[in-house]
Amino acid sequence: MVLIKNILACVDSSEYSTAVMHLSAYIAKNIKAKIRGLHVIDILQLEGPFMYDISGALGFEPFSNFSTKIKGVLEEKGNNILLSFEEIAKNLGVEFDKVIDIGIISKTILEHEDNCDITVIGRKGVNEQYDRGILGTNIESVLRKAKKPLFVAPRHFYTFSTVIACVDSREPSRKVYDYAKFFSKEFNIPLKSVFVNNRKKEEDLSYFGDVDVIDADTVTGGLENYIKQFEKPLVCIGAYAKPKLIEIVLGSTTENLLKKEQEVIYLVVR
Repeated sequence: MVLIKNILACVDSSEYSTAVMHLSAYIAKNIKAKIRGLHVIDILQLEGPFMYDISGALGFEPFSNFSTKIKGVLEEKGNNILLSFEEIAKNLGVEFDKVIDIGIISKTILEHEDNCDITVIGRKGVNEQYDRGILGTNIESVLRKAKKPLFVAPRHFYTFSTVIACVDSREPSRKVYDYAKFFSKEFNIPLKSVFVNNRKKEEDLSYFGDVDVIDADTVTGGLENYIKQFEKPLVCIGAYAKPKLIEIVLGSTTENLLKKEQEVIYLVVR
């Protein structure tokens, strides 16, 4: 049974976080959930090489009052971001509270997820131009270690018009499908189930109702082409990995889809 009462929404000053704000408020309004807005001040900006470099360039010792002043500036900036978020939520009649924390961004987000049912995060963050891959480095870490379902927002928010459940015969797909059914019902939009048959063998898909079966060489390629047929979809997919490896790698299909430069909202389900 899917029950979502508390949403953790992680924001910074990036364009993706604007989408996170609107997506979280949109979801919360429709399912009557509460939002906790979280802004994390990167501790590396206060205690890492960045601070030494800045202090040295200005000609004084690091951490002698300068770190405190930078912390104050960053807290004020974070508070302004959360105030904007609060206004969006209140305009939709959504209950909202806010938290500013300091730490390693991905680790701090994961510490806060225990008090929520789902987490919403942007596909990239404020430092997207410095990220080594197509996904932001912080979201990669969160995706690998998160215990709760995770909404991944694209650069631009949209109200979804179709829910797509990406399934196969493995047990985790049932949870993916249950979440997809939940959002289909709550938002009163069509539900589509899809299975990519790249192994050319029969699989038991009876749990998922009517399933669109696609023959393709790769699961990623088949799903990508299928998703492109729909305007403004919510795509529900599982993060499949063996328990001992779940903190090291995502299932390759999930990771590869999220790395595509697509304006798609994903829900990654554990």
